[in-house]
Amino acid sequence: MQYSHIRPLLTAAAAAVLLGGCVQAVSSKPDDGAALSAAGTGVIAASRVVSLSSPTISLALDRIDQRGPELDNRYYRRGTGAGVTVYVFDGGVSETHPELAGRVRRGFNAFPGDTALCNAHGTAVAGAIGGASLGVAPGVDIVDVKMVDCRRMRGTIQGIVDAAAWVLDDARQHPGRRAVANWSFIADTSASIPPLDSAISALTRAGIPVVVSAGNVDVNACRISPANAPYAIAVGASAYTRDAAGHGHDLRADGTAFGPCIDLYAPGDSVMLPGLDRRGMPIEQLWNGTSMSAGYVSGAAALFLEMNPSATALEVAAYLKNSGTRDVVEGTRAHRSALLFVGAAERPAERVALRPRN
Repeated sequence: MQYSHIRPLLTAAAAAVLLGGCVQAVSSKPDDGAALSAAGTGVIAASRVVSLSSPTISLALDRIDQRGPELDNRYYRRGTGAGVTVYVFDGGVSETHPELAGRVRRGFNAFPGDTALCNAHGTAVAGAIGGASLGVAPGVDIVDVKMVDCRRMRGTIQGIVDAAAWVLDDARQHPGRRAVANWSFIADTSASIPPLDSAISALTRAGIPVVVSAGNVDVNACRISPANAPYAIAVGASAYTRDAAGHGHDLRADGTAFGPCIDLYAPGDSVMLPGLDRRGMPIEQLWNGTSMSAGYVSGAAALFLEMNPSATALEVAAYLKNSGTRDVVEGTRAHRSALLFVGAAERPAERVALRPRN
């Protein structure tokens, strides 16, 4: 089977509702599992990072900093993600939006000569990762890895593979910094894509955890690429709601992928993030979708790496999964689930490899 195009999870209009774009999907066992498992046996040496608290208008940040669903309009976390780089594979990230200004570097472009920004999608994802007031890790640096052709609003599998190779080379040129890769796109909904699986394995082996969106499609995530890739950290979208008595509840967001291949859920329903208006001017607006959920998890990975700069990519993944709030998200169609939690480092990362997708 040949794979030629992928689409990111795109916004439809100024209302900023994300539509699940897809091209093709499903899993294979890792061919280098032994090497990757061995990479997860290092000892984590935590650095001293202060606990921080700030008022927030973001229901997403308010929810993921505590175990229970009753919100307090504040965001608690340890650190800011300073010293960590997040590579955002998307359709371009605004360098001038106030939430991100001064921390965005242009990196790889799979379509040289194309416009820098296809739309506001990449800016919103970067805002979830590291927005100054709306992001999980407001001190991270963002590298724009553009893998979408703005004229067709699609990318190619080869473009993603080339982008991953560029990231590996760029990371080697910055040996003093840790890094995370955010992939907020889907490529297939029925089969795995070996080149993407291999790219994720290579990044993971190099110490770069890869966080991927599960997809805005109501199917089992084990069928969706790259969510089904071995060693990907697959993220589904959760929604926060209140019942008639005013009690908060976490639900799997409508139309998001489900099942046991979801490693974590994170807010992805009407979340306030950076955007751009029709003139390209910076705004803040509500967004929906697993793209945003993946961004929050990438930000959490950056916070963990700031605290634990010697952690392997597998240890980052294990920590995120193990520290998540267990079994509070309803409707996941899985025996167990976890909601992203960044309130405090409660337990060390276990020395285990990510679950291979079957």
